[in-house]
This record gives sequence, structure tokens and C-alpha cells, in this order.
Amino acid sequence: MSDPRCPKCDCEGIDHFASKPSKETAKNGTPWFYVVYCDQCGHVHDIISKHSFSANQSAFVMPDLRR
Repeated sequence: MSDPRCPKCDCEGIDHFASKPSKETAKNGTPWFYVVYCDQCGHVHDIISKHSFSANQSAFVMPDLRR
């Protein structure tokens, strides 16, 4: 398997991928999303949201483990 490569600066390796939490936070202080970017040139690779809502509801339900 090859290492990921930045399409902008051509730097190679997972160690050059960095993430930063959003300034916007939920009431409990957790960030709404994270930005994944290249630490060499700043190219944004992805935005990872805390929650995503979809119209397609899954029939699979996780058990409540807080008992």
C-alpha cells in the first residue's frame, strides 16, 4: 500500500496529514467538525463532521450500553 500524497505540493506520507477542530462547538464544548489538511502547504483534504444526518434511516440500532 502506498502512502497518501498531497495533490497540491506532492508531499508524501500520513505524517503530513494534520487535523484541527472547528472554532464552533456544541454546548458541551466538543467541536462541530474537524478539518484534515496538509501540514506543508495547507491544502484541505477533508472535513469530518461530528454528526451527519441523512434521510435514509438504517434499520440497524446499536444497543444502549450505559446501563
